[in-house]
Amino acid sequence: MYLEKSLLTPLFLLCFIPSFSQVSGRFSLRAVLLDSVGKQLPEANVMIMLPKDSSLVTYSRSNAAGLVEFKSLKRQDVLFKIFAVGYLPHQVLVQPGGQEVVDLGEIPLKMLQKELMEVVIKTARAPLSIRGDTVEYNAASFKVPPGSSVEELLRRLPGMQIEQDGSIRAQGETVQRVTVDGKRFFGDDPKMATKNLPAEAVSKVQVFNDKSEQAKMTGIDDGQRQKTL
Repeated sequence: MYLEKSLLTPLFLLCFIPSFSQVSGRFSLRAVLLDSVGKQLPEANVMIMLPKDSSLVTYSRSNAAGLVEFKSLKRQDVLFKIFAVGYLPHQVLVQPGGQEVVDLGEIPLKMLQKELMEVVIKTARAPLSIRGDTVEYNAASFKVPPGSSVEELLRRLPGMQIEQDGSIRAQGETVQRVTVDGKRFFGDDPKMATKNLPAEAVSKVQVFNDKSEQAKMTGIDDGQRQKTL
């Protein structure tokens, strides 16, 4: 009798081991975007947003095959929102549950009719847009308390980081120049601009790779680029 119990105990424990496995706190999300005739749609802007307040989590663009993919997203309900020139904005509520990879499959977009264009632009302006190497943020989509500086606004923009010393990093690179309406008011110290300008005075923020001062003066592209805000 004792021998039978001793043999059954390990089997009992073995059967219950899988029940202790836990779902990862992250998940991946992918989809293939199609145009109105069913062809893959490249260069469409896709944002991941929180349903409760439409705050932006991250963003990307569809590749040449229309594929867009987000990895290591925090496991929570999110909005998968698509903005493409000439097409109606489209969004999908994603509830990952216990899935490691959520595949939305193919998502066809509808053409934007001319009579609807003005209405759509006014009501569904994207928090950001990407054109070439330029990322443009709509400042009104990122709320900051009254009286905040531009530095506080930048802290809320995805892809932007403010270091302890006040220096700015965008897409992993140090911002070397800050301009206001294309003009440099604060010399070569980006921190002076972000700490002294009021956030409410800013309608949009652009981040891009600008030519060096020497290239602008000579008209000869020397291949040097400065991350500019």
